[in-house]
Amino acid sequence: MRLNKDVAIYAILMFVAMLSLTLMAPVIQEFIIERFNASNTEASMFFSLEMLAYVIFAMIWGSLSDKCGKRKLFIVFGFAGSAVLYFLMAQANSLSILLLLRFIQGAITVMAWSLVMASALDSVPKTSYGKTMGVIGTAMMLGMASGAPLGGFMAERYNVFVPMYFAAFLFVMGTLISATLIHDVRIENKPDTMRESIKVLIDEKRLAVPYIFSFVDRFTIAFFIFAFPLYLAQAFGFGGAERGMYQALLLFPLVVFQYPFGRLSDKIGRAPLLVTGSLFYGLEMCLVCFVGKTALIVLILSCGVFAAMMFPSSTALAGDLSPPNKRGAAIGGFNVFGSLGFVVGFSAAGILSDRYGYSTSFALAGFFEILVALCAIPFLLKFSSNRRSAK
Repeated sequence: MRLNKDVAIYAILMFVAMLSLTLMAPVIQEFIIERFNASNTEASMFFSLEMLAYVIFAMIWGSLSDKCGKRKLFIVFGFAGSAVLYFLMAQANSLSILLLLRFIQGAITVMAWSLVMASALDSVPKTSYGKTMGVIGTAMMLGMASGAPLGGFMAERYNVFVPMYFAAFLFVMGTLISATLIHDVRIENKPDTMRESIKVLIDEKRLAVPYIFSFVDRFTIAFFIFAFPLYLAQAFGFGGAERGMYQALLLFPLVVFQYPFGRLSDKIGRAPLLVTGSLFYGLEMCLVCFVGKTALIVLILSCGVFAAMMFPSSTALAGDLSPPNKRGAAIGGFNVFGSLGFVVGFSAAGILSDRYGYSTSFALAGFFEILVALCAIPFLLKFSSNRRSAK
């Protein structure tokens, strides 16, 4: 497939937004726990509050853009505001101020990347949703995969504040790109009110299935972003750069395989990849803390491959089920559930690791993924049957 120019630009913007998400993850020990004498639970709030802001504001920005019939202005403002907030967070001298700024930053950042995702779907026909979400998902994971080792290297080479300044610089670049290179796609039959746009979540109850997958997938990824580097430091004595490299082992297969799996889901349907990926990903997550550091490399790489089956399929399924004139709200809802999964996941990772240790924490998260996949099978089979009938 010849890559749509607009999709390529949206992918670049998504990469920029997601790179910032994991820049601080490998050095959370030094940046928050040691610096502010905080517990794992308190440190997890740095991630949880950002995701909580996503939960609150993703639907608001999505439905507001549906009502306005335009998304570009929101995207540009989201990138510009994020640049300012990341710069200010580097200046914070107390945990409470840092966490307040983090919440505000999350509210602004989700405006940018959630509407980038909706705009990418606006720009292609329905038959290309899987491929398009494969491209966007690849950019997301390339950003997240690059952020962890890059942040760890910067903090070790310079200091723990440099990744924050670098994130601010990236969002400035995103502001320039979005202001000059993207354009709005006309939204036909746009809803008259935000309430009418949000009503899609009630009218189209089938969206609950991709929303639940969005929740559980991000719930488990939160364990790898927050608890995994802390486990590596405790179990193997790894420094920031090594922790970041091990985190990248999960995310780089997502970079390589999301696009081909997205294309495959366009051909064979979403259900086979969603179920297979979720079951094996959950099973392998249960084993994370029970293998040595060499075997862990293979296990984490394999987890990444199975995760690549799930992510573009669940996003494309949300696109399949959402009306074009209310897609901002529908994709916003998808991202709300994903962000809620991050909120609960970061909090659960901090609390469970403090109380029960890392092995129990990862086993419980993996079991949750498996349970959701098994419960979703009847609904996914019904969607697949309807899809074949519609052809």
